[in-house]
Amino acid sequence: MTRSGRFEWPIVIAIVLVAAISRSPALIVLGAGGLVVWLVVWLTGRLALVGLETQLAITPDRLIAGEPLVATVTIINRKPLPLPWLDLRLFLPEGIEAPEPTPGLARGWVNAGFAPRGHERLVLRFPLVVTQRGAYAVGPIRLRGGDWLGFTVTERTDTVATQVVAYPAPLAVRDRQLPSLRPLAELAVRRGLLPDPLRFRGVREHRSGDPRKEIHWKASARLRELQTKLYEPATSLDAVFLVNVASYEQYWIQADPEAVELVVSAEADMVRIAANAGRQVGLVTNGLDNLTHERPRSSLGRGPHSLTRALEILARLGPYATNSPEAVFLGERGRLPWGATLVVVTPKITTGLASAMLALRRAHHRVLAVSIASADSAMAAHLRARGVLLDVLRPAELRRAG
Repeated sequence: MTRSGRFEWPIVIAIVLVAAISRSPALIVLGAGGLVVWLVVWLTGRLALVGLETQLAITPDRLIAGEPLVATVTIINRKPLPLPWLDLRLFLPEGIEAPEPTPGLARGWVNAGFAPRGHERLVLRFPLVVTQRGAYAVGPIRLRGGDWLGFTVTERTDTVATQVVAYPAPLAVRDRQLPSLRPLAELAVRRGLLPDPLRFRGVREHRSGDPRKEIHWKASARLRELQTKLYEPATSLDAVFLVNVASYEQYWIQADPEAVELVVSAEADMVRIAANAGRQVGLVTNGLDNLTHERPRSSLGRGPHSLTRALEILARLGPYATNSPEAVFLGERGRLPWGATLVVVTPKITTGLASAMLALRRAHHRVLAVSIASADSAMAAHLRARGVLLDVLRPAELRRAG
């Protein structure tokens, strides 16, 4: 808590001393009035911000970039003493601002001024908008008040902060469905390598070599000859998304911000599409979390929790890489489920990343690389010949959905 301004108490002391010596009634009245004013200034200045409590709430605290939110600040004056004026300033991080900022004024905060009465509770609502994806901490709150006569100003900063996560804005990215090689059948298809015992289709005549456990005994008794059960073929469409934020071979160079935003937004769309279709999704990245400054990851899973975890990772990714994509992705090889489909989303396909994708393909994974820039023709032919699928995000897919 800091104080500025002053009351000229030496002048009051001088008047009191002169009044005591001269015993002039006018000076005595003037000196007494000065002492009363001094006491009022000192007391109300000291108590200006005492007993004031602040609370901050953000709704919603999870949203998509570009959507509005409301910051609700509650001020509680717990003392009986009113304040002639109180100035409140809520500080905003870069990326959150007022929906219609005033030209010429800073965008890093919003202000409000009022005069709270004794034992009063005030609620202030500030409409805001999140301009870009990210994880933000809204706050702190600065309070400024003064004495009743305006001689001094007291300032205090309350370190309240509420976290807001803005998910990447959806693009018009299409679904890139690719069956995995995992021995877990989850989705019925017309043709597949795996029969699903939970999807009974009918019976056929028993043939030599059919397993005994697949005999349909009731149908065999009814038809008086052995019958074998038939099942719907099925496949697994789970996927682990590998996100590369490095735009250059030298990963320590700051990435191209526009390319990173496109990669993250496209990746978020693919994760949403896969999760909404009921598939298992996981996420691995070489990017850094803007808040924890660590490399996040999400294990393969299904449901709202897995989707929310993946979207929060993407929302908090910064433009810096912890290591090259090939080092990170190959380092995760032992933690990847056997046979899972790997979807590599990257600004461009470098020589090192191409070698890593070939190694992952040899480790019995289906690999799909989705890039913003097209790969070199010779490199693309080499990858396709060895079973790595390549795709490019078209300009129509990079536009905002809606």
